[in-house]
Amino acid sequence: MTIAYKCKTHATTSVSIMPNPPKISPAEWEVLNILWDRGSATAPEVYESLALQTGWHQKTVNTFLTRLAGKGILTVRKEGKANRYTPRFGREQCVRRESESFLQRVFRGASGPLLTHFCEQADLSDDEIAQLQKILQQRTRKGRNP
Repeated sequence: MTIAYKCKTHATTSVSIMPNPPKISPAEWEVLNILWDRGSATAPEVYESLALQTGWHQKTVNTFLTRLAGKGILTVRKEGKANRYTPRFGREQCVRRESESFLQRVFRGASGPLLTHFCEQADLSDDEIAQLQKILQQRTRKGRNP
């Protein structure tokens, strides 16, 4: 999406903004994880990667790919008789959106209770605990708003 605006002191300026990715179902996450790992893939390639773990048929995979393309999450490029699917959004963008949605739905936007819950419930290694402590120390030094 491109937004154009006029500034009193400068000429009209255009800024490109990447919209947030739409909501993604759990099954669609499975398909996207394959595409993020591979960079892009055809429907048969996605099917091969998912068939054993999900038990899905080729038509099921095709449906998810079509749905993701329809939502604007995937781009589709024709390669001979096949379509090649490529994610328009990076994994991090989708994780961020999903995390924000979860935080709002479940914890009413309160980050502290969410972090407390996961720290208490998660089976964390010593390295993961050390990494969390480091992040908290950095946040403490920077103040509330980094």
